[in-house]
Amino acid sequence: MVNLKRIRLDPDGLIIQDQKGRMKRISLGRQEINAVKSRYESGLKILSKRYKELKYFFRKGILDAKVDIVDEEADCLNRPLRIYYGIEPRCNLSCGFCGPRDLHDSFLPAPEEKEDFLLREVSNSGAFQIQLTGGEIGIRGFDLLRLLQKTRKLGLGVILSTNGVWRCLGKKEKLMKEMARCGNIIQTKISIEGTPGFHESVRGKGTYKEAVDTLAKLTKHGLNPRISTTIFRSSCNKKELEHLVSLAQKYSAGFQPIPLRSIGRASDLKEEIPPKESLIEYTRHATELRKKTGVPVTFNFDIFEEGRQVPIYDLHRPVSCGAPLWGVHITHNGEVYPCGFAQEVNKGKTFLAGVVTTKNSLQDIWLHSEVLRNVRYAGKSDKCNLCEDYSKGCWGGCWVVAWLKTGKINGIDPYCLREN
Repeated sequence: MVNLKRIRLDPDGLIIQDQKGRMKRISLGRQEINAVKSRYESGLKILSKRYKELKYFFRKGILDAKVDIVDEEADCLNRPLRIYYGIEPRCNLSCGFCGPRDLHDSFLPAPEEKEDFLLREVSNSGAFQIQLTGGEIGIRGFDLLRLLQKTRKLGLGVILSTNGVWRCLGKKEKLMKEMARCGNIIQTKISIEGTPGFHESVRGKGTYKEAVDTLAKLTKHGLNPRISTTIFRSSCNKKELEHLVSLAQKYSAGFQPIPLRSIGRASDLKEEIPPKESLIEYTRHATELRKKTGVPVTFNFDIFEEGRQVPIYDLHRPVSCGAPLWGVHITHNGEVYPCGFAQEVNKGKTFLAGVVTTKNSLQDIWLHSEVLRNVRYAGKSDKCNLCEDYSKGCWGGCWVVAWLKTGKINGIDPYCLREN
């Protein structure tokens, strides 16, 4: 198995990633940072006496991790952590709620040389992880192995995002065995929307059984699945929620529900936006099920259980989702957006941060894009800053949804469970 353990030293201390792709910030003072810079292995060994999690990165007293020393000042994290790469624009389904970008059959994948170039750009940017998404990544079939082997050579942990309907594959089991052998997949996100009847009402006839079969095989081969679901008005209830949590429990998967975002094809589904009262009850019940079943349930407004803490990597910005504080989205053509949902706004014009080329690297865009800077510096509203849940179980919601509703990047997410 490829070693995915990473340690980054930057002007604020350390960011570490373990073999499973879990990341954490360890804040350090300038004296400690300088000590690690001068002799990083001995410096980290000394720090491990105080920060016990660092002991995991040593084997028999020898450092067992890739270390990046990037102590250059910047007005953001000086290197990204995760890049979302929409490498496959085609999809095998035509879901009526498809979000960004609704490309489907009207666009072809980039040439292999360009894909290889963009993968190298992700690696050169210093990112620890890459999420390969689409469209539908399963369309690639056994070509997925080529992509995984390239990411492995680049030292990248991989997250795959799929609808699980791999009809094009006659040898799904064989593919998954080979995927597991690559050793660098840290998570596989699979979209399942609820009970068989509801799932097929929004995804298409026959899709539920195929998606669950894919889920079962992902678990069988140790590919760490997480069920991702869109919450509609008609699925924002205990029946659909309990079915999904039971699936997650049965197949040792995580579970993340996200309310319908009115963007892309979903712009025409205003009547399916879940009401606030139903979302509150849904979230309360999901919290109870997490405690009862042990299923790792995550959601945007995790406010009904004490002790929750959203991850914080950029210590100089208000707490927000990772877009673009510690990651960005790249399309198959190399366009860079703060996040995948932002690429659909105004036909991709409003939030286009740049296009990756041989003369305009991903790292240059990360550091110097005015679009990314504007989003990072927008901050949060006074209501967020004064809320006791903010920066604990809540990172302030989705800024893209807030922008669509209010015209302000730091506006209130209309799904905020505390906003009357």
